[in-house]
Amino acid sequence: METVTIEPKPPYDIKTHFEHYSLGDLQPSPSIYEKGIYRRAFQLKNDILVPVEIELNDDVDSPKLKATFYSAITKKERENAIAKINWVFDTEYDLKPFYEFMNSDPILRRVRNNNYGLRPSYYSTVYEAIIVAIVQQQISVKVASHMVSLIVRRYGDCIRVGTKEFWEFPSPKELAKATVKGLRDCKLSERKAEYIRDFSQVVAKGAFYPESLKKCDYEQIVDKITSFRGMGLWTAESVIVTSIDVENVNPSGDLGARKAISHFYSGDKLMSEAEVRNFTERWGRYKGIITYYLMAEYVPGE
Repeated sequence: METVTIEPKPPYDIKTHFEHYSLGDLQPSPSIYEKGIYRRAFQLKNDILVPVEIELNDDVDSPKLKATFYSAITKKERENAIAKINWVFDTEYDLKPFYEFMNSDPILRRVRNNNYGLRPSYYSTVYEAIIVAIVQQQISVKVASHMVSLIVRRYGDCIRVGTKEFWEFPSPKELAKATVKGLRDCKLSERKAEYIRDFSQVVAKGAFYPESLKKCDYEQIVDKITSFRGMGLWTAESVIVTSIDVENVNPSGDLGARKAISHFYSGDKLMSEAEVRNFTERWGRYKGIITYYLMAEYVPGE
């Protein structure tokens, strides 16, 4: 067992993100979060599975992540694991220029002050984000989280250390071997089960490498993702903001995003996807992360 301390760029508050999106008994997702402690297994480049527990502190201006590795790892493996943590926990993004931009709009300034230091986490891999996005299509986050948990428990890898469980998301090879019936047992529709299995088979055969999307521009990412059966623009933009770059892409087709933006800028009169897409262009490169902040601030009915 080995412990390292990671110091993210302040201001930094990812704890609020996990408090909001971690749904108790609907875990593992594959991460398990409770009371400031995050656990999951990370698969490294050499296919080694490393169980990691991360303790989050409450100091937004002097943030620290205490990461404990529950298996023996080499120096190179430790470096790879820390790089993975830095990515998932978004430790290197500098909020200060973004916060300066928000000063020009009184609504954004208030939202910033109410959510000081807030930032999202990213999925560990683009493949994981794509599978989760397929599951989430046209259903609530809570229902989708339950389905993802069932998929993780049925097809994912788990390392147990004492009473603690550390889960990793299923690999493309595992989901490529899954039957439609097996995925249906995870509460998926037949169509979604087929989409997941078929896409995973393409990835498992090496015909498509999801991580390569991180080197593509917006149009290229959308073109590549939407070329697969069952994946449209909503799925593509969801994948971008959860596993590639949340800053400059606004998921305008997302109902939650539309409701939040409409609440603050249209008196709760629901704006269309096209209206939201056009309206958010005023925020330039920050339109994605501003949408995230507005969704975090928005409370339906208030």
